[in-house]
Amino acid sequence: MKLTCFGKYGPYPKGGCATSCYMITHEGKNILLDLGSGALSKVLQKIRVQDIHALLLSHLHSDHMGDALTLRYALAAGKKMGHLSDSIPVYLPEFPLKESSMLSENVMMDTKFITDGMQCNIFGIDVIFARMPHAVPSYAMSFCADGKKFVYSGDTQDNDKLAVFAKDADLFLMDAALLSKDKSEDAAHVSAKDAGRIGKDSNAKRMLITHLFPEYDKDMILKEAREGYSKAEFIEEKIIYEV
Repeated sequence: MKLTCFGKYGPYPKGGCATSCYMITHEGKNILLDLGSGALSKVLQKIRVQDIHALLLSHLHSDHMGDALTLRYALAAGKKMGHLSDSIPVYLPEFPLKESSMLSENVMMDTKFITDGMQCNIFGIDVIFARMPHAVPSYAMSFCADGKKFVYSGDTQDNDKLAVFAKDADLFLMDAALLSKDKSEDAAHVSAKDAGRIGKDSNAKRMLITHLFPEYDKDMILKEAREGYSKAEFIEEKIIYEV
């Protein structure tokens, strides 16, 4: 499996960049993980619409699914022009219903609703979903193929479940949305410091941090994350990571 990042910011992008969007490539198939604001343009610099083989949405906030709405038009155009004949599988939470219905009612999207503990095989990859605490239903995802394990946290509050879910991952992509000074008791995200601790507790071989607030000093984010996981790294756009 290979991982490519197209967007790493949240809840809005830095100028010229995009919010959360990543791609797993395996055996010639491209699976998008989230498709946030500004991301589709970045994806289409790399692959064609007809080369998007599946879309998985961790949750239905705009910085993770905003460009999935625009993808509807690109898929429809692809069918009209003869580049696409079938709908693509789209995995997403059922709630909030207002957001999910905008995708589930589209004929070019074969929608499948995610549930906690759900397991499936997507193009030869064994995928498991685990619900995480967040403002709306949000799911971490585990991908296993060829003896390797990749885990994406999605957006999450601090909790004990995630480190267990990501245990011994070869690559762990972790939400680090806040600095500790800005984390309230009811915050919907972990701090970078929390992210480092979770990464260490998971015993992941490599951890990349993402969902970066564009106004933060990146050095401060990395410093906090490395208090727990000494080799924590930022994920970088257009870099291909081997899992």
